[in-house]
Amino acid sequence: MATSLMKPFSLTYVRYPEDDIIGTLMAAASLLPISIVVCTLGAFFARRELWDVLTLVGIVLNEVLAQVLKHVVKEPRPPSCAAVDFCTTYGMPSSHAQLAAFAATLATLHFKRRLGAAAAIEVVGNKTGRTSRHGFMASMRMMDPLGTWLVGMTWLAAVAVGVSRVYLGYHSIVQVQAGSAAGVLFGFVWHAACCSCASIIRHRLEGEHSRSRGASAVERFVSWLAMRDTSLAPNPMAFEFRHTRNTSKAA
Repeated sequence: MATSLMKPFSLTYVRYPEDDIIGTLMAAASLLPISIVVCTLGAFFARRELWDVLTLVGIVLNEVLAQVLKHVVKEPRPPSCAAVDFCTTYGMPSSHAQLAAFAATLATLHFKRRLGAAAAIEVVGNKTGRTSRHGFMASMRMMDPLGTWLVGMTWLAAVAVGVSRVYLGYHSIVQVQAGSAAGVLFGFVWHAACCSCASIIRHRLEGEHSRSRGASAVERFVSWLAMRDTSLAPNPMAFEFRHTRNTSKAA
């Protein structure tokens, strides 16, 4: 019986030059978008955050947007794609670069939102009612230091992904630039949508209505998952640490 030709899964299919250390590193960098998806999934199952669900939905929509743009523009990949045997699909824009830029933009805007919440707390505690350089530093100290560091790492990852796609021959520089620009723009749009969604349903996540008989099926499902929204908490991990420690002492 004749066997059909197998098609590689493009998101995880990477070829790189043999005996090339830089090429090996670029191949690993090219897979960073997959790690973003896996880490977001892991974060949701560990913490049941509404923001993680919205991020996953945004990742899916971002990929749909990238594929639509590819089929609208219909620009082929550069001639270097022959070396990696990956010339059968369109190359404009780079979906890998778009996803990495989208994730970095969303993480940055989410951090800015948390920082704004921290600044509001600082203003309430300030007798003058005004922010200052001292107030900004105080707000930064309220933030999760690891989260602050990770925001910077997302941009380094976005740059590494873009460079890897050009280095390995999958995309041209222009295709990577277009993908990054599309990812940044969609990141702004989706962050605004996430903020609107969070403001609408936050009271349902925090209230008792989702556990009553009059609640909708979606509200009961959300309650069953124990979902929550701490997107306006400057450092939810520190709060949970103190709560857990105090509970352990009281036990």
